[in-house]
Amino acid sequence: MKTETYAEKSGIGKTGQALKQFGEQQNALNAQLAAQVEMLEKQLEEAMQCIAQLKAEQEKNITRFGRCAAELDEVQKELDRLRLTTKLNTNAIDRMAKGTKTE
Repeated sequence: MKTETYAEKSGIGKTGQALKQFGEQQNALNAQLAAQVEMLEKQLEEAMQCIAQLKAEQEKNITRFGRCAAELDEVQKELDRLRLTTKLNTNAIDRMAKGTKTE
């Protein structure tokens, strides 16, 4: 950031001195504000880098959770298949047992 330095103005009476003092104070304030702006720009840059890293990690997590969800769906399908097979086998065994008892 560019700061302006005011040249001393001479004048009648105390006007020149007042302008010099004002210019010095303004220059000091401008320098202070420029330093604060520079610090804020650095903080913003760091925050933007952090956000970029978090977004990249979020994308990885979305991919990972997608894979986990797909695997859970497969596990659920297999579990449902096993339950159905077990139920059918149990019913078949019950039918055979009932048929054997009546004979």
